[in-house]
Amino acid sequence: MENYHITHDDDRWVLREEGDKRALLEAATKEDIINETRDYMKLRTASVKIHTLDGKIEEERTYPRDQDPRATKG
Repeated sequence: MENYHITHDDDRWVLREEGDKRALLEAATKEDIINETRDYMKLRTASVKIHTLDGKIEEERTYPRDQDPRATKG
């Protein structure tokens, strides 16, 4: 499974694959980048970590959504 991160970079929000400095997507707002990421992930199996402005991980989403481990006991 691939890993991606949504982070704030200067005046924009970006989506990057883990370990890659190149931005795959950019948006002016966090809401916009999350929506664009949802579309980008339609044909991928991946984990996306969404960070806060200060860089802490706020949330993790798994795509496709049926791959989300929260449905399992544990």
